[in-house]
Amino acid sequence: MTMSDKHEVLLRMKAVELLAYWEGRVVTNRLVSWFGISRQQAGHDIKRYITERNPKSLIYSPSSKGYIPSTSFKPVLTQGHINEYLDMISGIEGETFSVTVESSEHLAAVQIPDRSVKPEVLREVLKACRTSQNLEITYSSMNNPIAHQRIISPHTLIYTGFRWHVRAYCHTRRNYRDFILSRIQKPISVTGEFVTNEADALWHESVTLSLVANPNLSNDQRRLVEQDFCMSDGRLTIEVRKALAHYALQRYQAGITELEIKESFKHPIVISAEARQMLKPFLFTGSSHD
Repeated sequence: MTMSDKHEVLLRMKAVELLAYWEGRVVTNRLVSWFGISRQQAGHDIKRYITERNPKSLIYSPSSKGYIPSTSFKPVLTQGHINEYLDMISGIEGETFSVTVESSEHLAAVQIPDRSVKPEVLREVLKACRTSQNLEITYSSMNNPIAHQRIISPHTLIYTGFRWHVRAYCHTRRNYRDFILSRIQKPISVTGEFVTNEADALWHESVTLSLVANPNLSNDQRRLVEQDFCMSDGRLTIEVRKALAHYALQRYQAGITELEIKESFKHPIVISAEARQMLKPFLFTGSSHD
């Protein structure tokens, strides 16, 4: 086996471990679609991980139709950081697993700190999204920091670039909200009518964000910003779900309010005047964030 082959096998076994740790289930279909290997090879990789790398770590569950972590399971190829799971997911282009960047003497990146997302929380939330099950959660927020119970119908996990959320219907607030995953405790599946995302208008409707260089910058500074962000005709347009518009603007560090627009060095790009007016009904009148 060449060094390249050994590297590919190691990548696949890391994928097995991350799926087991964060999703709570490993099926051959995921490895087949990501790596373009046969089902037989995928099954061999899973068994090889169990026998060679992490004995007694996974057991086959007929009800789950896949391998699930044993009670003694602990990661051995990864560090148990949620960013590792995110890196794996974000490395998937279409249905192909790709490695984007490896450690290099001449390459560095700023790593955001891991949020305290527990794997058992992510597993239950992801399972509820996939199986359309209600969850009872213990939750705390800045508006209500004392832990309290909520019943939610989750439909999508969201990574904003800074933290993880789950988009869900809240049976207490009776509308769709975003719940920060690191603030969720003790998720438990409960019976009751599941509210689908069908009526989540902000999720299904898209909006085009129009961003421009901050008008408080000098002409030369604005030209530099336009060059930095590859603006065409002095404007950058991006289409996003309305529910994700605020997060997209945060990623760009775009100035939204009048006060932010005055801070031109902190917010070198801003929402265009016409875009601010268009976004006002759902972006400035209150957040769906809980």
